[in-house]
Amino acid sequence: MLSTSNQAYVFLSTMYAGFIIGFLYDCCRIIRKMIRAGAFVTGILDLLFWSVIGTLSFLVVFYVNDGDVRFFTIIGFVIGWVLYVLTLSPFIMKGLNWIYQTLARVINWLVKIFLWPLQMLWKAVSLPIGGIKKIWNKFRGVIRKKIQSFHEKTIKKQVK
Repeated sequence: MLSTSNQAYVFLSTMYAGFIIGFLYDCCRIIRKMIRAGAFVTGILDLLFWSVIGTLSFLVVFYVNDGDVRFFTIIGFVIGWVLYVLTLSPFIMKGLNWIYQTLARVINWLVKIFLWPLQMLWKAVSLPIGGIKKIWNKFRGVIRKKIQSFHEKTIKKQVK
């Protein structure tokens, strides 16, 4: 039988692990938002999440309570997770969302910087190509008209 202080230690440790589980769940939510996960990726992320929290729960119970799973250890996990969701989760989600948006803006800015020389090169190349294309289309139109008029003349000669 565990002493009261040991039971309190186990209970508080499992509550702390519940907080960590809640944080990991928020991280999974942000990852899903970042990659706009479909059903398959969501399944993989859920499998990964449950594997990580299963391992975490096992390690907490093993190291803190020598592997004895008691009712108050399960309640500790649940209460820790609920307290995290009610207290810290909104702030953590705002912070993670801000980090995601900031990283997206920085990456977008860096991509624009790296692609700018290629865009300038494309403009430099496409301007002469556009002029050549216009000349080609005019030349093709003239040739088409000459061929069509020649064809019409030969048809008139054959009819007479």
